[in-house]
Amino acid sequence: MSDPLPISVCMMCLNEERHMPKVLARVADFAEWIVLDTGCTDRTAEIALQCGAIVRSAPWQGFSLTRRGHFAMATQPWILWIDADEEVTEEMVMELRGLFASEPEHAAYRINRIMFFEGEWIRCGDWYPDRVLRLFRADAWELPVRQVHESVEIRGSIGGLRSELPHYSYRDWADRERRLLQYAELWARQEAAKGRRCSPMEGELRAAWRFIRGYLFKTGFMGGRLGLRIALSCAREVLAKYRALKTLS
Repeated sequence: MSDPLPISVCMMCLNEERHMPKVLARVADFAEWIVLDTGCTDRTAEIALQCGAIVRSAPWQGFSLTRRGHFAMATQPWILWIDADEEVTEEMVMELRGLFASEPEHAAYRINRIMFFEGEWIRCGDWYPDRVLRLFRADAWELPVRQVHESVEIRGSIGGLRSELPHYSYRDWADRERRLLQYAELWARQEAAKGRRCSPMEGELRAAWRFIRGYLFKTGFMGGRLGLRIALSCAREVLAKYRALKTLS
């Protein structure tokens, strides 16, 4: 068996037992896999331990602060940020082994996520491509505090991986709607705290542009009926964000 990769995989969890066996299938390929329990009441932690992961617990402090503390637990020279609804594939592990066969050229790498929804891999529209910065040196990152859509900032150059990261985000349309509204509210609070205000019709105009961009310019129409529904949902997300902001203004 090959030596484990010099990477600490960091994965936050809250009641994700249904995803655990799939997402933890590659634990042995990494020197360290840390599952952070942020208040689970199901068997997430138990399953993670059975799969060979390290389990830590921490109180929820919001996305940015909780994740910042999680990354600080890493003991390896590199960190791979994985969410509990994502999957490390054999192709990614093979690419990482090639990358770490010598000293990596960059301080961080983006990975292209691909969404699986309604029984289909989504390869058009606003959900694809979805390049996220997830692999980075443990001594080269910072994470600004944000209410939602937190991301790392890197000291150094950034490259990209060829392999994709399967993403199983939403159970169904009801789950999509619930989380859409949740994130819209968090975004509105974040922007209102910075003094941002919503002008008349701004939400409607931005939502219309989001639909046109996703459905036409990003070829969402190639996804048929599902592509249309996704484009409409993305437009609704924008409208929900600005309506929430308007109520706080």
